[in-house]
Amino acid sequence: MEKKLIILGGLIIFVVCAYIYVDQRYFFNPIAFTQDDVTPHHWSEYERPVTITYYDLGTERKAYILEQEEAVRKFLEEMKNSPSVQETSTNSEVEGALKLSCEGDTLLEVYFYEGYWQILRESGTMFELTQDLKGLIETL
Repeated sequence: MEKKLIILGGLIIFVVCAYIYVDQRYFFNPIAFTQDDVTPHHWSEYERPVTITYYDLGTERKAYILEQEEAVRKFLEEMKNSPSVQETSTNSEVEGALKLSCEGDTLLEVYFYEGYWQILRESGTMFELTQDLKGLIETL
């Protein structure tokens, strides 16, 4: 009986230490993480600190960096909530660009156009620019 308690105690300590390690090192937790167009990489590639750099390509031509974890999470959540759109004519000019990065690695690049945004990689998926996402961009 004593041996079982020692093994159970050791397992509990191991699980708690593993949880603390993952929580401190990685931006996403492996249990709740889902891969999609916005977060296409394995959860372990999103190491802290994760930053979003938004480039305003309109009249100002400024770059804004989001480093606060809650702000980054909110931005990613709004991007994930955007519905995809059918192919549209890409004659409109780029209004902004976004780069999601961690530890110097670029994990996501996006261009914002009037009314939609597009992921830059093989698929080039297009999404609607929702009012909530537009509001987040305007507060930068």
